[in-house]
Amino acid sequence: MTTLTSPPLETYRDQIQRCAQTMALGYVEDVRPFLANGEKIEHVKLFTDGNLDKRIDKVLDQVELLKPVFDQLEDLVSEYILEVPLVAYDTGCSDGDRFLRWLSLTQDTTPEQQDHISCQLARHEVEHVARKNRLGHVRFQELRSLTERLKEELGTNPKLRVHLNPIRAWTTFQTTVLLDEDATTPADVLFFACGNQIRTSAFEETGQYFVETLASHGPLTLQDWKRLDRSVSRGDLMEFCLDAAEMGLVAFG
Repeated sequence: MTTLTSPPLETYRDQIQRCAQTMALGYVEDVRPFLANGEKIEHVKLFTDGNLDKRIDKVLDQVELLKPVFDQLEDLVSEYILEVPLVAYDTGCSDGDRFLRWLSLTQDTTPEQQDHISCQLARHEVEHVARKNRLGHVRFQELRSLTERLKEELGTNPKLRVHLNPIRAWTTFQTTVLLDEDATTPADVLFFACGNQIRTSAFEETGQYFVETLASHGPLTLQDWKRLDRSVSRGDLMEFCLDAAEMGLVAFG
């Protein structure tokens, strides 16, 4: 009696991983030995070509901000995809982030191009934080809807606390290409969610210090903030809070 044996599990797993990786890169000839009887390599090529085209389109959508400063953006995305296989369970957003980092490492980018890359990465980070902290985003937007009424109490209500927008990400721009022409560079720029939009604001040292204080110790009343740092004036704190509330960076509650 003849006993049929299956290949060891590790060998089978290695074959599957090899096929998946080569197909992700479009190297269809490498899977020819593993095709079932009657299957044609042309069918595999149609499948992989379609997947590669879809991946190119997704990455291009994720890095749309780069189009004005990279003339051959689609060619660069195609080159990246042929070099870097898509990780299992990857998303279009993380694939876009990986492309942006690949672009910085493999291309001789200008400072203006690098600022566009930094901008796109920061926007992706805000979107990522929003997905992870959906409840925090919704709660802050609810507080923000009360801004017009509560800002009048900022200087008189000792219990009113200042809340920092939890959906935010910092980056640094080296040029003014994405800033006002009279901005000082390098500039620390904060990206943050406002409703369904992503807003940006460049901060000087004092403003950045206020943001980081709220991030570390907030939410704070003005009185608690003054106790925390007696070197700052109440007037400066109120001015910052009102300006930040206007742009959607802080809320009161």
